[in-house]
Amino acid sequence: MFRILISRLFATFKGDFSVARWFLPFAFLGLASPTVINYSPQPLAWDEAYYLHRAICMNHAAYSFRWSRVTECLASTHKGPVIELIDLPWGRVGGTDWGVGLAFVALALFVWLLVLTTYLTCLGGGIPPMSLLLAAGTVCLTPFLRQTGGDMMTDTLLGWTAASALVLIPFEYNRPQHTFMESLLRGFLWGLIFDVGLLSKVTFGFFAGIIGLVLIIIRWRRSGVRPLLYTLVGCTVGATPTILIWLFYGRAFLRFANMVAWGELAHLWNTPGMTATAYLKGYFSGLGWALIPLLLLLCLFVRGFLIERQGRLARLLPMGIMLIYLGTALTSQNRDPRFTIPIMIGMPFCLAWSNLKSESKATARPASILGALLVCMVFAIPMVGRPDIVPIQRDRELLEKLSQGRPTTIMLATEGVLFNVETVELARQLGGEHLRPVRVDTLAYDEVNKRSLEEGFERIDKADYVLFLKPGNSLGPDWTMTRAKDYRAHCEKVGTLMSAQISSDFDVFKVEGEYSTP
Repeated sequence: MFRILISRLFATFKGDFSVARWFLPFAFLGLASPTVINYSPQPLAWDEAYYLHRAICMNHAAYSFRWSRVTECLASTHKGPVIELIDLPWGRVGGTDWGVGLAFVALALFVWLLVLTTYLTCLGGGIPPMSLLLAAGTVCLTPFLRQTGGDMMTDTLLGWTAASALVLIPFEYNRPQHTFMESLLRGFLWGLIFDVGLLSKVTFGFFAGIIGLVLIIIRWRRSGVRPLLYTLVGCTVGATPTILIWLFYGRAFLRFANMVAWGELAHLWNTPGMTATAYLKGYFSGLGWALIPLLLLLCLFVRGFLIERQGRLARLLPMGIMLIYLGTALTSQNRDPRFTIPIMIGMPFCLAWSNLKSESKATARPASILGALLVCMVFAIPMVGRPDIVPIQRDRELLEKLSQGRPTTIMLATEGVLFNVETVELARQLGGEHLRPVRVDTLAYDEVNKRSLEEGFERIDKADYVLFLKPGNSLGPDWTMTRAKDYRAHCEKVGTLMSAQISSDFDVFKVEGEYSTP
């Protein structure tokens, strides 16, 4: 019935689908908007502050026109650096307090471009408009995607990049190309998608490896050897930034990703009782009303699969990739719900490939695409007021009082949700050149990093100030607080507790040891 209703709706359009060409991009982007737009205030905790201080660092480095500072920012990162670039379009303003809010706007625009890429690739690959809108509706109705939409994280970015990469499979299968320039440009598209994915999260390496191999085989079988070579050249050119960055920093990215997913630190994020079965059950139960359009897509997919024998294996490949990814995520000790975001976004588009067509008749007009993108930009602008930077401003005021612009080492002994090494580092970066001589470090992770208590005491002795969160603040995980009493007792021996008026958030000890900075 739903199919008949949609068919009649499109039948009311003119024969050339001119109305659909205007309607589809606005409808698709509108349905995808809950994953991109969010106006609710967001406190800046560990990960959000980390990405933001990396972005501010890169802004300062780029606009100081010093390559050494750019490489310094890249070298000190252990996660995908794509978000470090989002404050660059705003000029020097991106390195100020305004840059924190503008980073949310820039990330939203970045994700919009990926959403648009997914939409155009789906149409080019012959995915029916009805299935395309059902897939976008599934994404729109998924509660977890609405909850995490617009966050200063890379998960939604990764989800839409994975979706863009997956729909390259029907695009390549249904739209073979043989000319030099078209093959080169198609490879360039591959490279750009792989750029964003591999520079956003190491997880995309899974998709890049499998999807890349599938695309090469399809390109070879459907277009020929020479077009494949042209495409690989274009892909190499498009992926040059990723290749260079991974050559220098890829080991650090891989080491950190393995450590928090399967390695020695993975158990720290392990939720008690969260078995693989419970994780899988939580994923399906969390889909909510999205199950309705998802089941409709599944029915259309099965119907097309049974009716049309040609290309059955090709149509199963995107779904198989998603299922393999889900199985891989289940083996991790760190079963964060965010790891399912690529499945929540990508799976509906895998099911949307319900039949074989050379190209959708409802190809969007450039004017409608541009109009839809401009509307998205307008709706993204209010996100500039989303981050709560008041705690960051208080951190910066404290750093300015303690350092007075001089080289100073500040050590955090305890951390919390709003006050931790990442938020203090963000405050330092926002201070610009005045706070550049300040060095910020933390003792909270000494135990998990297998440092002894004596090593912690030595680090305190070499600091100028040690900070302890005052009662009433939201504290970090229990494993970050196990040595807090020992550290405080040592600070009472080698330092002096400063006036409570100096900070409303921290107890500040001025260290008077022989190694502290005079």
